[in-house]
Amino acid sequence: MKAHKFLTHLFLLFFSFGGFYSAQAQTASTIDTVTTAFLPAITFNTDLGLVGGGLFSRYQYKENQVPFYSYLNASALISTKGFFQASVFHDKPNVFDSNLRITSESYISRFLQSQYYGIGNYQKLQDAPEGQPDFYLFKSFSTGFEVTLRRPVLITQKGKYLDILGLVIFDYKTPFDNGDDRLMEQEKPLGYGGARTAAFGTGFIWEGRNNEFASTAGTYIKTTAEFGQKFFGSSYNYLALKSDLRAYTSFYLFREVTFANRLVIEHTSGSISYWKMAEAGGEQTLRGYPENRFLDNNSLILNTELRTWLFEFPEYATRLGGTLFMDIGRTFPNKTALGDVFNDLKYTFGFGGTGSFFTPDFILRGDVGFSDEGVGIYFTAGYMF
Repeated sequence: MKAHKFLTHLFLLFFSFGGFYSAQAQTASTIDTVTTAFLPAITFNTDLGLVGGGLFSRYQYKENQVPFYSYLNASALISTKGFFQASVFHDKPNVFDSNLRITSESYISRFLQSQYYGIGNYQKLQDAPEGQPDFYLFKSFSTGFEVTLRRPVLITQKGKYLDILGLVIFDYKTPFDNGDDRLMEQEKPLGYGGARTAAFGTGFIWEGRNNEFASTAGTYIKTTAEFGQKFFGSSYNYLALKSDLRAYTSFYLFREVTFANRLVIEHTSGSISYWKMAEAGGEQTLRGYPENRFLDNNSLILNTELRTWLFEFPEYATRLGGTLFMDIGRTFPNKTALGDVFNDLKYTFGFGGTGSFFTPDFILRGDVGFSDEGVGIYFTAGYMF
């Protein structure tokens, strides 16, 4: 799901460590372990404003269960820009002791300052017209869920595997109470009056990383095809294709440094709601541009990061590190000639700080991204990729 439909990457900064505890299973063995966190949180995100709320996170580990036995994340967040969201994410490998893995996401959200800059708007962003400070903003409500079922079809001797997957997706979004001084109201893109997505999908995942949360070596590929049909209850018929390719390698330069890369290619066709179109801008694509800055039928995004841990405190199970990054990409319409796809690429660059607390899988990150249209500041949980 796209940003703010469901925040598996939560906007978190520790407000209090007092809510965190680790509860070991009632056994002499240390193999079966439950690690639980409840964190009041306060942070800042350029697109959302000052964000406060709470996160409950629970990891359960058992012998021979990789990467974990189960993972649950629930959150409620509210921001100074009128954003509210409650969400639940659950990840369960080896369902009923089988080789199936199910993840589910659900959310309900309201945002009083959603951003819309037009479809196919590639010129440098102009200031809002005088006397219309909310020109690029609109009020919106959305809700939905997504369920993914994965089944391995290949497992190598080194533990790498290929999964096929099935998707069930439902979501709904509608603008509300927006005046004539808003670009959204003036353009009325498809989906403006409220629209449903009811879709099935399929695809595959190649998991060749040495760690799902903090990869330092290996590769990852996820490719999906999503089919929305009125027959299923969708407002429109559409097709969405997406490929996410990641590669990691490490080298030693005073400290171990990880060179991480991600390439994302997205295509949409048919009658596609504006909020389901390929996008670029914001925390998950081009850090430094506003979220949803670029919308069109296709997107091409390359993210590159150098990551390292600078300080380690084993007695507190804590590590502190940093990142340098560059994001490159664009959106473009269907029928664009192949030779023109790489024209008008947008570039951002920046730096960030990371922290790993209590368990190596629990990582907090803060990024500062720079573009030719401004600066983006983001605090969140987990690496971008």
